[in-house]
Amino acid sequence: MPAADESHSDAGRPQETTPLLPRDAAERQYDRWVLYRALLCAFMVSLSFGVTQVPMLYVFRLMTCEAYYETHPEPDIQSSLDRCARHEIEAGTARAVALLSASTTIFGIMNLLVTGWSIKRFGVKPALVIQVFWPAARLAVQNIGVMAGSNAGIIIIQCSQIITIIGGPNGYVLALNALVTDITEHEARTGALGRLQGCMMVGSAVGFLVGGILGDFFGIITPFRITLILFVLCCLYVIAFLPPIPREKDTVAARQTPGLRRFFGPFRIFAPQKWILPNGHNSIQTGALTLGLGVFLSILATGYLSALLQLYSTNDFGFGTSENGLLIFIYSSLRGLYLSLVFPRIIAKGRKWLQPFPIGAAPDPPESLEEPDYGNVPTSPNKIVSVDHLDDETEPLHAPARDDEQETFAFDLLYARWSIFIDCIMTGLATFVSQGWQLYLVAVLLPFAAGTGAASKGSILQMLPKSERLDALSGMTLVENLARLSTTALFGLVFAALAEVGKSYLVFTCNAAVALLGFVALLFSHFPPEGSRRANNYE
Repeated sequence: MPAADESHSDAGRPQETTPLLPRDAAERQYDRWVLYRALLCAFMVSLSFGVTQVPMLYVFRLMTCEAYYETHPEPDIQSSLDRCARHEIEAGTARAVALLSASTTIFGIMNLLVTGWSIKRFGVKPALVIQVFWPAARLAVQNIGVMAGSNAGIIIIQCSQIITIIGGPNGYVLALNALVTDITEHEARTGALGRLQGCMMVGSAVGFLVGGILGDFFGIITPFRITLILFVLCCLYVIAFLPPIPREKDTVAARQTPGLRRFFGPFRIFAPQKWILPNGHNSIQTGALTLGLGVFLSILATGYLSALLQLYSTNDFGFGTSENGLLIFIYSSLRGLYLSLVFPRIIAKGRKWLQPFPIGAAPDPPESLEEPDYGNVPTSPNKIVSVDHLDDETEPLHAPARDDEQETFAFDLLYARWSIFIDCIMTGLATFVSQGWQLYLVAVLLPFAAGTGAASKGSILQMLPKSERLDALSGMTLVENLARLSTTALFGLVFAALAEVGKSYLVFTCNAAVALLGFVALLFSHFPPEGSRRANNYE
């Protein structure tokens, strides 16, 4: 009887042949419908953020105009159709928008660090809920600012941006990128990140169009009230339809660098890495560093284009909210559709054309690989102890790692280089726009140079080990936001200065020059030579 009891009790215990992760759980995690729900979430939240973007610029113009005429005499109505069409007001609007964007970016960078910590501490889904809920609170404050108007309204809206530290667009982008990275497999990751970015852009485009129409037909405050409702609905969607991703294991957290060094961990991914070449010599690789520099310069060149097109069209061609909404809808929707539908196919075909090569030591013997092969469930007790990698904090529910995790797709980096070069040409051509309809042509052509960011993220995920995946995404997002902060401060002031002298079109030439520098920087970014392996242990 004791023997029978012992046999019965052992029946429920894990055996040497018992899979470490239930097959059903792993397969559910890779279900394509999980990705589709995440993409729908990206569309909905981006739409919510986009509804107020076009009205926000128009609101700042109206409030700047109100503040201007509080200290200046009103113009003769018969001599001017638009009382706000003055260089002083246009320059003041550009400075106010630049300050708003700069403060949003500064707080957004802080938000990224908070979001990265919350993902590690609570998991992806709770962090995403936080990032969607708090923008609703920010919208409530902005509604008060729009109703106040003049300088008081500008100050209220500017101060509302501090809420971005807790929850905002940057944090939700990081959380969704982390979720999509976890639920997609190695070879599909770059394409999935492109689709995610594309859905965000399509959502933003629809938001731009809807916001412009609502502002024209129902009053300028209507988009702000509608957006508040949309964010509440998005929060409920995240809670109800996105799968929970548990927080990391304590054993993994214990291996992480404690304190502030862990909090600012995303910055260290750009440090030069030591690799051992096939001939046995050590080599310092700076691929991640130069990739980050190239992405910074590319965003510096193109990150202000959306706001720039609106300011330029308003100041030089008299566009209103509807025209601007349509302009940005065309630009963002085509860019999003390109990333969602065309970009993944280009990546797939390009990889077949430029064959992938393995990073790390030669495949024979298997022990020389950077990460052990868990493709088959181990049957030896001596091998079971090596499965601690399954506790890796960025992949809590992933199935055992596969050999193709060692493949590096060099085409991703090649695409990133030439997409920013094409962006350079397209942006430079915008300098010669002389009629309003030509801006719509610019909005149609520019999206076909998209994909630099998605290809760069796919590249850096291949340059770093799995355990650094969340920090890699955080680091690239930080670089993008630092670039947006810089482009807002730089080109916002440049545009204001050029607008005062009536030569605002020259800002496109400046953008093209910076994009060319980004292309040059990406030329120096390379993967380690074939057959190399890491000299230090990142696990």
